[in-house]
Amino acid sequence: QGERVQRWLRNNGSSLLTGILLGLTLVFAWQWWQGKGSHHQEEAATQYHAFDQALAAKDVTKAKTFEAQLAGSYADTPYGALAVLRQAAFLQSNNDTAGAIAVLQKGRATFARPDLRELLDLRLARLQLLAGKPELALKQLDSIGAAAQYPAIAAELRGDAETALGKRDAARADYEKALTNLDQAAPTRGLLELKLIDAGGQPPAKPEA
Repeated sequence: QGERVQRWLRNNGSSLLTGILLGLTLVFAWQWWQGKGSHHQEEAATQYHAFDQALAAKDVTKAKTFEAQLAGSYADTPYGALAVLRQAAFLQSNNDTAGAIAVLQKGRATFARPDLRELLDLRLARLQLLAGKPELALKQLDSIGAAAQYPAIAAELRGDAETALGKRDAARADYEKALTNLDQAAPTRGLLELKLIDAGGQPPAKPEA
């Protein structure tokens, strides 16, 4: 069972977290744009869309041009931070974990908002795990602190790192914490329960309908 969980994580963990984080970041960017809509924000959104399309087409040269514009002229919008996350996801999808980590570490100053910075820290922690560096993943998670806005994701990642280090008791406690903060209908709940069982725990009973 433990091997099955680890195999699933290797095959799907990175893309799953990427989807979650990028989806959340898009929500933040849209909410911010609605509240402060202006020509400047519209331009930033257009530049980001062009950047995203260039990456989708694997036109790295064009993507770098749009990325530079976002980091320069539009660094005061969430799209600069979103571009950093998107570029890291692109590199990871092309099996360049080290490059993705470097991009996130270099772009950290772009993440002025606490919610966006937490997304970056969570993503970095996941990449450190994929790179086989659970100690660095835990250190990255420590930077989030107690006021985590995504406690379920943070606790699950911490449990993954502790599992990799052989700390089953600590991992079990973190998986339990993650389940406490995770909605019953969350699509990742089943996998998280498997991780808890593998760490020697028992998932809480499902509430009666």
